[in-house]
Amino acid sequence: MEKGTADVFLTYCTGALQAKAETPALQIVQVPESYAVGADYGLTVLNGARPGAGAFARYVLSPPGQAVLARHGFSAAAP
Repeated sequence: MEKGTADVFLTYCTGALQAKAETPALQIVQVPESYAVGADYGLTVLNGARPGAGAFARYVLSPPGQAVLARHGFSAAAP
């Protein structure tokens, strides 16, 4: 983006925030609601996963874990 080789860069909100942090001169423009899309992310712990996997999943879903995700532009997990 700094080199001016792209006129438009489409990304998720989290990518836009990171790009703006790295290149402050960038301008973030919200896409009209009718064109906006979202992504659904999943979380699962596989049978036979290493012992820490379950604890990590529980942390991600906990209030402190959700706060970390929110600081990086993610919405709260659906119940």
